[in-house]
Amino acid sequence: MRVAVVCFEKDKEVAKKLVEHLEKKYDTDLIKYRKGVWSDLTDYDCIVAYMPSGIVVRGMCPHLRSKWKDPAVIVVDKPLKHAIPILGGHHGGNEVAKYLEKMGIKAVITTTMEFSEGLSVGVGFRRDVESGKILDAINRALEEIGARLDDVRVIATVEDKKESAIVDVADKLKKPLIFVKREVINKMEIRETKATIIGIKNVAEACAIYASQYGELILPKKVYGGVTIAIAR
Repeated sequence: MRVAVVCFEKDKEVAKKLVEHLEKKYDTDLIKYRKGVWSDLTDYDCIVAYMPSGIVVRGMCPHLRSKWKDPAVIVVDKPLKHAIPILGGHHGGNEVAKYLEKMGIKAVITTTMEFSEGLSVGVGFRRDVESGKILDAINRALEEIGARLDDVRVIATVEDKKESAIVDVADKLKKPLIFVKREVINKMEIRETKATIIGIKNVAEACAIYASQYGELILPKKVYGGVTIAIAR
């Protein structure tokens, strides 16, 4: 994950502490605030802004396209007490904010998913699969464990599928959708299986476990008409 820490010139020494911590896990750059800086930051996966939230909101608004493409944005307050994901909490913001807790900065998580119970459905599929097949596979998997769509808290798949039919499925079901990064999946300890065509082992199980905050796998990966489903809680 590429992270940009943006700050005012007068705050660069404090911001360097954020960079030193974040670069232990992420590819991190220190960016000094200047006019037009926000347009240069849209290619990053996450922006950590050490400045007032109002400045960040006004600066980023003109450059926002969609929640699937925009970088996550975190605001860190002056005394380094709170890290608040204000954009993209489910797309890296919450993860980075929680990593900052190792510095003693409390992550203020406002997304509702972390506070609700339910099932996390991990999905693996080829890009050309139609949304109807994905939906059918999810329904069949839920039926197999005696669950319903109402029991589903979140759907998750690998980040390569952002332009695929899974987006339509999540919209139709009105469920949050998480795209898990390749490097996250590759670092997870999961059951051995054949690598997929994009080189990641066991996408469905890894995504389900990650989305459940590393909970219990209750349905190991199973293939339904070319779509792989795994469920965790």
